[in-house]
Amino acid sequence: MGTEMRMEADEPDAGTPRLEVGAGLEGVLRRTYGGRLEGVLRALTRPPSEYAIRVNTLKTTAERVAEEFGAMGVRCGRSAILEEAVVIYPGEPRAVERRGKMVVVDKFAAESVMLGSKLYEPGILRSERVAPGDEVFMADPRGHIVGTGIARFSSARRHTAGIAVDTRESVYSLPPVRESRLFGDGEIQEQSLPAMVTSRVLDPQPSDVVVDLCAAPGNKCTHVAQIQGDRGLIYAFEHSPKRLRRMRGEIRRLGIRSIRTAQRDSRYIDRDFPELRADRVLVDPPCTALGVRPKLYEEAAPSEVESCAAYQKQFLRVAARIVKKGGTVVYSTCTLPAEEDEAVVGYALDELGLELDRQSPAVGGPGIGGGRLGAAQRFDPDVSDTPGYFIAKFVRP
Repeated sequence: MGTEMRMEADEPDAGTPRLEVGAGLEGVLRRTYGGRLEGVLRALTRPPSEYAIRVNTLKTTAERVAEEFGAMGVRCGRSAILEEAVVIYPGEPRAVERRGKMVVVDKFAAESVMLGSKLYEPGILRSERVAPGDEVFMADPRGHIVGTGIARFSSARRHTAGIAVDTRESVYSLPPVRESRLFGDGEIQEQSLPAMVTSRVLDPQPSDVVVDLCAAPGNKCTHVAQIQGDRGLIYAFEHSPKRLRRMRGEIRRLGIRSIRTAQRDSRYIDRDFPELRADRVLVDPPCTALGVRPKLYEEAAPSEVESCAAYQKQFLRVAARIVKKGGTVVYSTCTLPAEEDEAVVGYALDELGLELDRQSPAVGGPGIGGGRLGAAQRFDPDVSDTPGYFIAKFVRP
């Protein structure tokens, strides 16, 4: 796992659409990327050429998962970077024609359907008069058609959950992972490659006490437990009761026993649990999520970038207080602006007394600005064939 690697993406094709963003957000991103911004915005409109899935090695192996996906007719392979990952190939985009009745879905649901996911009822904003069995096409609020399928829902009698449309055609071809036996039996988890790299950078040892300050939906804390062989002790904190319930369900599905969950605002964990001391602390706080791919458009405002950065610093402040001397703090985001990434690292160095440490595995590029920030790891969508991501590893001296 110590080998340094780089994943180079192809230059965005001139025919690739440019992500729709507001002028204010474009200004924020231009401060980070300068003349590279056009390539970044084009890359964000398409998924990486390899869609990563984490294999729960407590239950099975990547080889077995790849074989089962292959038997289902899914184009997939083993990851060349992480032994617990398999990759699925979404292929080239295809135009989806308007067929049947219209169903307008929210942006998040549209981006999932675009990859081949089924549509769930909470994602529906409005529709024409639809009955179960009708052919429908699904579009986002701006009119981008993302898929077609067969309706399971009735517009005359809506529910609040469940599958609304069985997707038959989509812009990209990925299998419905969450409907597979592998997912239901807890053998796999949807998780991007940079997110998996984050837990590997944390490098948890079997005897470590680990704290995950912003744990839901539980992808990273369950990965940490997997790396530890489910023999460590992980405290997973989440403020939202709804997200906490879902995380507990994921922990049960994956068969993890070493995670202790609690509903808390992690900005005050040091006050709520004054005796808590951790060998390793994971800080994966709320962010603007501008690195998520593919995107149809982006509506975030510059003020959201500023407020997220201020919020993120509060979690790092607590992490610096509860980590043991010589312990590790890992900070990660799935966003792109330097204000939420390198600037927050600078705060941790200057105000919290933390020191940056080198990372392994090193898959992305160095932090913007060089110098002391070079030890951070940045996944930029115009150069790395992954979602946009940022990881910083600190040690408390």
